[in-house]
Amino acid sequence: MGTITTRKRKNGFTAYTAQIRIMQKGATVYQESQTFDRKVTAQAWIKERESDLASPGALEKASRKGVTVKEMIGLYLAEYEQLRPESPLVF
Repeated sequence: MGTITTRKRKNGFTAYTAQIRIMQKGATVYQESQTFDRKVTAQAWIKERESDLASPGALEKASRKGVTVKEMIGLYLAEYEQLRPESPLVF
């Protein structure tokens, strides 16, 4: 079950932060939050997101760690070195 927290913004309007926290064996395995302008939208997001995460394999896919730009450049350069001929072309 998700939680909705209400707070006042600097401009005087109300913001609603919807938060989903999934726990297994007493430990948090996944946490996600999103901020909305309307409470109804926040409730709909919680309902949809929880149903998405309930499908098999979705939790593992959602909690997968990303790759940094530095790591991506390193992987690209490593692959490029394998494809590049030994002697560079001179024009």
